[in-house]
This record gives sequence, structure tokens and C-alpha cells, in this order.
Amino acid sequence: MQGFGIVIIAILIGLVAGCLLGTQPSVNGQLGRYLEHPLQASLISFASGTLILLVLSVVTGTFPPVFTAPPREFPWWIWFGGAIGVVLVTSSLILVPRVGSLPWFAAVMTGQTIAALLLDHFGLLGNPRAEASPLRLLGAGFLIAGVLVIVQAKRMEHSRTLRPPGPESQESNSPPANRFQ
Repeated sequence: MQGFGIVIIAILIGLVAGCLLGTQPSVNGQLGRYLEHPLQASLISFASGTLILLVLSVVTGTFPPVFTAPPREFPWWIWFGGAIGVVLVTSSLILVPRVGSLPWFAAVMTGQTIAALLLDHFGLLGNPRAEASPLRLLGAGFLIAGVLVIVQAKRMEHSRTLRPPGPESQESNSPPANRFQ
């Protein structure tokens, strides 16, 4: 059970981190409303994260970084994690205010799951090899189906907002009067 206990802890921490991550595009989107360009908001977002990491590293005595091998021996792709973050943060700054958090994150999580499935299956980028079993493929299929359902819901919501209200729909769809106004 001790080996599985770490899985439960990782899932709980992942859920909390995922909830925090779910707020990030909205927070950054609000920041972007006060700036001329989304790249400026992305820069501020990364700068604040970098500052927090710098303070934590100094406080914990892990600064400056100490490499366990010469950097020239690292795989070439190892330096691109931050660039991937720039793509995610900047594209979310541009798109979440237009489409909302749910469609965006459903697509992001599905993309992450598909990438993780392939990375594990082929043992790429330092991941231990884990075959894409039928059960794993079924789970990925459910996520893809979920994205399609969310997109359809968004499409239906959008078509309702574009349809001009007719005389019969005005009465039936009008909200009850707010007695506190």
C-alpha cells in the first residue's frame, strides 16, 4: 500500500495544482485587459513566477543552480520547457477571454493526455515506457469525446446569442423581475 499511497498523494496534489492552473488564464486575461498587448501580460506573468522561484531558491539554499553534468551534454530539447510555457500562457491570454475557460482547458487537458500517452508509449523525452493499453486509449477517447461535447455546448450557446428574440420568445425567455432593483 505504501507504493500506492504516493499515487494518491500525487493525485491530490495534482488536483490542487490543476485547480490553480485552471485559474491562471483568467487571472492573466484580466492582467492583459490593462496592457496594450498579450505578450506584455505574458512577460509579467513569467517575471512574477521567476521572481518567486528565485526567492524560494535563495531561501532554500539551492541557488545558484548546480549542474550534475556539463550543460553541453544535455539533450538539445531540454531547454525548451520555458518556451512551451510561453506558448501555453500567451495563447491562453489571447483565447480564453474569447472562448471561456472550459473549452480552452478541455482542449489543453486532452492535448496533454494525448501527448503523455504517446510519450509513455514510446518512452520519449526520458519517460519510462508504458504501453498505450486499451484502457488508457479508452480514457483518452473519453477526454476527446468530452471536448467534442463541450464544443457542441459552446456552439449551441453561441447560436442562441445570435438569434434575435421573437415576440413569443420574449415573454417565455424573459427572466423574472428582480425585486431588489
